[in-house]
Amino acid sequence: MIVRITAALLLTVGVAACQNTSTVGAADDKALTAVDDIVTASTETAEPETNPIQDEAAESDQAEASAPAMKTAALKTDTGSPVKDGVITHYQAPEKGTVFTWRNNWSTLPPVISYVADGTASMGDKTYVRFKSVKGLDQTTFAYYDTGNFSLKGYRNAADKALTTFKPAEERYRFPMKAGDKWVMQWKMKDHRSGKVSEGGGIVTVIGIERLKLPAGVFEAMKVKLPTPPGLPRQMIHYVWFSPELGITVKEQIGNGRMTWSQILEKVEPAAKG
Repeated sequence: MIVRITAALLLTVGVAACQNTSTVGAADDKALTAVDDIVTASTETAEPETNPIQDEAAESDQAEASAPAMKTAALKTDTGSPVKDGVITHYQAPEKGTVFTWRNNWSTLPPVISYVADGTASMGDKTYVRFKSVKGLDQTTFAYYDTGNFSLKGYRNAADKALTTFKPAEERYRFPMKAGDKWVMQWKMKDHRSGKVSEGGGIVTVIGIERLKLPAGVFEAMKVKLPTPPGLPRQMIHYVWFSPELGITVKEQIGNGRMTWSQILEKVEPAAKG
């Protein structure tokens, strides 16, 4: 969960909506070209505000019938190591009450943003991890993540009104996940306040596991290369690092060697006991 930079919403959960909006290029692997077409749209009449959890549950049966087979969910509650022989087999859901704080150097974002893990919510056969903003944003915001692949499904405000929803969601990760894995993802985001729709996609490449030394501690994290954010030169490379132990994205970076935007996990405050 890092802040996703979008024109609609700036939050601490991973630069989600700032993906490449250009047409996906041809991939060497033929499997990567099997992507459903999405009609590009810049604006759209506002739809009724719906809960992202309900949206997903209503579509799950249809998606399973029409979509190609994909690697399945990996949220675990056991204490076994999530990393085996270079493969992230699963991730641990953050304990409810754990506070995560990120620091970033992007001028349009608050320098420090904090979220607290707010437990999980179930609907049908889907389970979602929920986070609540507690510092840095101008309003209380809830973020919902699909535990199947930690895809952001949507943001809602304190009144439970939709702010943004992702359908399809940006698929940054697939579990189990190992170095060399590659897939095409496409996403579509709606800002429910303006009615504007943004969409994009590209090729995701898993680089491998790295041992990161961050202000919050030392973590084993999988480095993943994402499409270049829209409006930036293709020389700007976009990476994220996912910690299966913490169940969140612990670092995000966009740069070209001369200028770099980064967001890193600064602090983890364990849930209060008792």
